[in-house]
Amino acid sequence: MFRPIALAVGTALLALTPASANHSTGIHWAGDGQNLTLKVNIAITSEWNASVTTAISDWNQSDELTLISQPVSADRRKCNPILGQILICNFNYGQRGWLGISTVVYYTADNHIAFATTKLNDSYLRLPAYPPSWRAISACHEIGHNLGLDHQDDTANNVNLGTCMDITNAPAGGVLNGFDYGPSNEHPNAHDYEELSIIYNHDDGFTTATAAATNFGIREVGKATPQALQPEGIGDSPAEWGRAIHRDKQGHADVFLKDLGGGKRALTHVLWAAGEGPH
Repeated sequence: MFRPIALAVGTALLALTPASANHSTGIHWAGDGQNLTLKVNIAITSEWNASVTTAISDWNQSDELTLISQPVSADRRKCNPILGQILICNFNYGQRGWLGISTVVYYTADNHIAFATTKLNDSYLRLPAYPPSWRAISACHEIGHNLGLDHQDDTANNVNLGTCMDITNAPAGGVLNGFDYGPSNEHPNAHDYEELSIIYNHDDGFTTATAAATNFGIREVGKATPQALQPEGIGDSPAEWGRAIHRDKQGHADVFLKDLGGGKRALTHVLWAAGEGPH
């Protein structure tokens, strides 16, 4: 039986250290400098209700963002994104080695996010080896990436920083295998909220939630579009995620960038299970 471990998800656009004052990926949702409202669509089964609801509530403590959650009927396996919004899905995605993936599609001209998705892999996270604390950190962590945050720390076997944006072997904290990990990493901390204030405390002149998404052939984000124009979700294997742009401490590729054409790119962070991941 293996011991679950969260390997470093890595930086999206910037190489950061734990001592850095900045843990932004460099991409963000367009906003007008006021409190930005984002819709978070949830296509999840009941065992995820507590962790996802808590994570959304935690991130709503930010002064810069208001996240409005709503259940939606969606194909959880495909997790096809919704323009201008976030979509969170869980499914038995298979023994592919990963616990969760978070994908943000953004415009290269201004680094503004077009849509974001999170996939949570029940093929691992329903196993007894993964207690509820793993669901808590996974939901909180991936939503943090969806908002444009990177890690505060990506070393798994050191003392926890008390934030879900810190990679750890022990999300609940405490002593594991003789090492005291300290506080829980199941929620954001003050530095995460400070970083969100830095990211969103400016006026882009428009907001993602209301801007025209002409690059996708429609006039208003969040509205139904012809099937042929719907954006598709990222695939479930590294071959579908583009090129690796970061590797974790064990040499596994854990951040991928894919050029979608038309001035858009997909940035995917992946959380590998113990001993898994491509080289």
